Amino acid sequence: MSGLAMHSAPEPRSTFRPTVILGAVAWLMLAAGFWFGWLQLDVVELLFLLAPWVMVPLAISLIPSLDGSPWIGIGLGGLGWVMLAAGMLGTLSFFQPAGPRAASLAGAWFLVCLWFALEGLRRLLRYRAQSFTQFCFAAGEAYLIVGGAWFVASRLGLQPIGFQEPIVLLTVVHFHFAGFLSAVFAGLTYERLRETRWRKPLRVALASAVAGPGLLGLAFLVGPKLKLAAVILIVVGQFGLATGMIRVAFGKVNSVARAMLIFSSSCVVAGMVLAASWALGEFPLQAFVELGRMERVHGTLNAIGFGICGLIGWMHTSRRSATS
Repeated sequence: MSGLAMHSAPEPRSTFRPTVILGAVAWLMLAAGFWFGWLQLDVVELLFLLAPWVMVPLAISLIPSLDGSPWIGIGLGGLGWVMLAAGMLGTLSFFQPAGPRAASLAGAWFLVCLWFALEGLRRLLRYRAQSFTQFCFAAGEAYLIVGGAWFVASRLGLQPIGFQEPIVLLTVVHFHFAGFLSAVFAGLTYERLRETRWRKPLRVALASAVAGPGLLGLAFLVGPKLKLAAVILIVVGQFGLATGMIRVAFGKVNSVARAMLIFSSSCVVAGMVLAASWALGEFPLQAFVELGRMERVHGTLNAIGFGICGLIGWMHTSRRSATS
């Protein structure tokens, strides 16, 4: 239990808060427009837009910076506004026909993803194999560039390697949430539990959670057998991540962190059961779970339940209640 007390999550970077609040309001307005049929967005597009508007800024605020400030000199406050502007342009791209104009708007978010990928490379070169926590953060930042590139491809109307929509946009969502966000949560979880007796098995499970999304992306190029193996790896890793987050939740954290981390873990377990069912159906090429249902149910569980609720939980892990 002492390990839980020693390693708390970093305080969120307060300079991001105004832009995150604006981003949350903007996304809720988009969600209302979608619900009432005022805006021509589908579920996958709406769930993806949660990433640039809210999820990525919040997750980045939980990652310790390498030297206190971004290395291109724009400052943390400026970075928040850059992400907000890129999210706005990315949103506008969905209201343009697929083509060069839409891709140009999406390119703003790609540049943000490129910036974080370079920061991840810098993090990896600095820590190498010395810190598993920093490796998780670096891998998460690297996943963003893959998601950003596929976002531009989606808005350009390309069919990379023969894939069509909605698979292209689903790949964007996959690398933002299953890739980037899971890696960030893995790093935060390991840092909280790295001095407990669960360190070694937890590290194996979290490594699976971090590596799985990338292997799944490669598996789509090979075939259903490797895809099934990659999904199983992700499921095992996500179950391990959920277990670790629940362990953190029952440590010395306040009631908000406890409730949000437990709910987030429950959502990722439910989402992984559905993903495993879909993968098993894909292997004999007779799906148990229809892709449209996967988009709606798995996407919502992953983006809102696991993602946003998990971020709220991690933001509160450093705020201990008097009774914890």
